[in-house]
Amino acid sequence: MLHDDVRAELIKQFPAEVVEMTDDSGNGYYVCPTCRRTVTVKAPKCQGCNQVLGWNNIRREEEEKGVKMASLEFEVPSDFTKGDCRRCPLSYIGKAQYECPLNMRNNCRLTLS
Repeated sequence: MLHDDVRAELIKQFPAEVVEMTDDSGNGYYVCPTCRRTVTVKAPKCQGCNQVLGWNNIRREEEEKGVKMASLEFEVPSDFTKGDCRRCPLSYIGKAQYECPLNMRNNCRLTLS
């Protein structure tokens, strides 16, 4: 029996039909059926997951409306307080270091435990 990773990569060599999505503005775009990343028209493979793409029978779907909540858990020093952006790990991922990339400086929604 093949290792699961090798098997998954072999399966990706068979073309999977791309999916045409429509955004809220009515603009259409194409996504990989495996990883759901946007793909260029007539691209032979998805740049994200290497799935071989088929363009003969394009599936059409509507983009899901609304938002989802996401959470991220990380460690901070025991004396860290909300609004202490200079010491917050999130401040290091933004373009301007020491600024909150989520623009929550005065309304920080981090929960500390």
